[in-house]
Amino acid sequence: MKDVQLTEMIQLTGIVAIVRLRDQAAKNNILSSLALGGITNIEITLGTPECLETVTRWRGSTATQIGVGTVRTDDDARRAISSGAQFLVTPTTVPSVLALAAAAEIPVICGALTPTEIDLAWSLGAAAIKVFPANSVGGPEYLKSIMAPMPDVPFMPTGAVEVATARHYAELGCTGVGVGSALVAEDLVVAEAWNALAIRAAEFVHAWDGGLLASGRTTA
Repeated sequence: MKDVQLTEMIQLTGIVAIVRLRDQAAKNNILSSLALGGITNIEITLGTPECLETVTRWRGSTATQIGVGTVRTDDDARRAISSGAQFLVTPTTVPSVLALAAAAEIPVICGALTPTEIDLAWSLGAAAIKVFPANSVGGPEYLKSIMAPMPDVPFMPTGAVEVATARHYAELGCTGVGVGSALVAEDLVVAEAWNALAIRAAEFVHAWDGGLLASGRTTA
C-alpha cells in the first residue's frame, strides 16, 4: 500500500519540506536544492502560486515524493490527486477527504491536535498524524505526553520546527516532521540562494539522523 511506503520513506529522512510561497511559483531549483541536502519528501501548499502545475512538473523526479498540502475540501483533494500528488497533507481532519484519498490509494498526513482528533484521524485511515500547530501546545513536551497512550500512531509534528526541535522529535520517536519557513524561506527563494537552501536542508537531515541515533533507531 502507498501509505506504508510513504511512512517508511518519512522514517528514512524524517523531514518533509513544506513549500509555502506567497508571491511566486516554486522554481525547479527548490526541488534540486532540497534533494542535494538529502530531503526527498516535499509538500507544496495549495496557496502557493501554480501549486498543482508545479506538482505535475516535479513528478518527473523519480527520487522525490511530491505531495500537496493545505487540503481542506473534497475539491482540494480531487484537484491534488489529478495533478499527480503522491500524498496529501491536511491541516484538519475531514472524513470525506480521507475517504477520497483512500479510494485513490493516496496516503494522507492528516492534521489533528487533541487526543480525540488524533484517534479519529488514525481510525479513519490516515497514514500519519500531522500534529498541528505543535509549537502552540508545548512542542516536544506535548508530543511526549500524547505518544505514550498511542504507541501505534505515527506522528509528524508541524509548526515552527527548527533544527534543534527536529532532533528532539526524532529522539522522542516521531515518524517525521513538517518544516516550513525555517527551511524553504521565501527570502532565500527570492534571492535565489540555492546553495544556502541545500545547506539548510542538510542541517535538518543531520539533526534528524542524530536524534535517531540518540534514541537507538537507525537512519536506514
